[in-house]
Amino acid sequence: MELSEETYSCQPQEFKAIMDALSDHPMALKLFPELSAEAIKQRFLAYDGIHAFQSDAMYRATQFVIRQTIGSFTCSGQEYLDGRPALFISNHRDIVVDSLLLQYQLLSLGHDTTHIVIGSNLFEMPLMAQMARVNKMIAIPRTGGLKAYYSNLIQLSTLLRSLVTLKGQSVWIAQRNGRTKDGIDHTDPALIKMIAATGNNPVHALADMNIVPLSISYQWEPCAPLKARELCLRSRGPYQKAPGEDSQSIVSGITEYKGDVHLAVCPPLTLSELQSTQGHPDQVAALVDSRINQAYKLFNTNRMAARLLQNDTIADFPQAEQFNHYIEQACLRYPLGPEYRQTLLSIYANPLKNVLPC
Repeated sequence: MELSEETYSCQPQEFKAIMDALSDHPMALKLFPELSAEAIKQRFLAYDGIHAFQSDAMYRATQFVIRQTIGSFTCSGQEYLDGRPALFISNHRDIVVDSLLLQYQLLSLGHDTTHIVIGSNLFEMPLMAQMARVNKMIAIPRTGGLKAYYSNLIQLSTLLRSLVTLKGQSVWIAQRNGRTKDGIDHTDPALIKMIAATGNNPVHALADMNIVPLSISYQWEPCAPLKARELCLRSRGPYQKAPGEDSQSIVSGITEYKGDVHLAVCPPLTLSELQSTQGHPDQVAALVDSRINQAYKLFNTNRMAARLLQNDTIADFPQAEQFNHYIEQACLRYPLGPEYRQTLLSIYANPLKNVLPC
């Protein structure tokens, strides 16, 4: 697949067709309860482009997710959301919600949304494929041999550089391929290498992209029981995702209760910092990790899990009964033995290894 403007832009006729389809989706009635089905269709068909759709329907959709599944949503570092084009490199805990909350924050501040880099494997849901086209999502193929993989990386590097440095548009990208499943956020140096691949000088190639790390923290880790199941099964042999597994994760991540959620916008990487690394991918990745880890907000769910892994009591925590019940229910749902409980607790406890106490 060729990564070009056609892969992420949405032509007017396609946009209208998608608006027509989305207006008939049951979710539209939940977003606009004050309107009739006919009025909703008129509203969707009146959108004149992606920005109008996102600033109204998608903004409402995010408010709905926050109201239904998040205790409180907070954001720090908003001064770094200043409207300048940036490459946001984020830790990745949920397939959809991570980037959705950034778009919500940008719109709240009166800024345009970002493009979003996702894997093409997430398009098994027809609705997801439609939403991608009208939310500036860039699908990256995850199939093919080594030659195709390298070609995709160069094309992606070229596309990202064009968007940020030539067109003045921002991009969201995860710090590594796929979500963090073990609770340890780590930037893949290959990502840094890809970003710099289309520049003459690695330091200036990275500096030109205005890299802004993002750190998102969830009180209740999205899809943690599912993640623990996958990690357990992978530890026992080859693991093949079942049909619809990604779709299940998308739906669960959006609809399950997440408790308090904090999005930290970290200071951009400076030219002097990048010069100190000489553009070496490992060192730049470590720099991004440092920003993300220091800004990560720890919750009592993290601290309780660490205590339980040490066979210590959590009776002094106000959420102790709720957390114990949550762990017990997950173990009953996925009866994979003591290893499963250990893995699930580790997902919550592992952030303590990298985060300064707060």
